[in-house]
Amino acid sequence: MFYGTSKQSISFANLGTSHTDIGNNTLELMASAIRQSGKNPAVRDWATHIIQGVTQKDEWGEAEAIYHFVQNHSRYVKDPSGTELLQSPLVAFDYWTKGIMWPGDCDDFTILIISLLKSIGFKVKLRAASYKPDKILGHVYGLVNLYGQWLPIDGIKENGHVGWENPAYTRLYDYEIDR
Repeated sequence: MFYGTSKQSISFANLGTSHTDIGNNTLELMASAIRQSGKNPAVRDWATHIIQGVTQKDEWGEAEAIYHFVQNHSRYVKDPSGTELLQSPLVAFDYWTKGIMWPGDCDDFTILIISLLKSIGFKVKLRAASYKPDKILGHVYGLVNLYGQWLPIDGIKENGHVGWENPAYTRLYDYEIDR
């Protein structure tokens, strides 16, 4: 179920009981939120504000600026026990406008970062990953196309950078946003 706001039709999605595996339903809801947010003028305004000091057409610099801005103004916080929530980027913007750190988990960070990148013309995808022997997908992050190469962008990695990916994965699953 999505909870709407006057600013955008998706503010939160409560997917109910959390599952142990990130499935296509969650990925499609995330992709839908990113498609919608990527066209939202407020998201584009934030993205262009964030990249203001980056040299024009420096794709790597723009992606890094967005990644580090989100890192410096956000805090990883788990969803409520037994519940899977998805947040719109507008939720983060409300927190930031008030000068408050925005709380989110991996799916929220991914929706936010990938929406910001998409709003300024980057090609993006979702990636779900498992780090367990049973290969159940339990983590999600984005992929961004920089200079013709798909690179991971994992918002919850502290002191990370565009292109970093946890090498201990046992399974990866890429999901197209623009189907």
